[in-house]
Amino acid sequence: GCMLNGKLYPFGHIERTEDCFRCTCSRTQMGCCSLFGTPIAYDNKKCKVVFNKERCDYDVVEKNDPSKECFVYSRV
Repeated sequence: GCMLNGKLYPFGHIERTEDCFRCTCSRTQMGCCSLFGTPIAYDNKKCKVVFNKERCDYDVVEKNDPSKECFVYSRV
């Protein structure tokens, strides 16, 4: 198998790792892509970014009231 962040994954296609990546594991290499987009354009004075591991995505919420979501203009 392949090791990623201290965890052993089997050879073949891995739909979702513990750290929210989709990977392919072979005897010679492991390639991975993230399942999430990173917010880059939002009101960073009013809002903060929090990683939601259940959804494999970032939540952008108000710093003073995390129950309120902020608008994200762009992700990469």
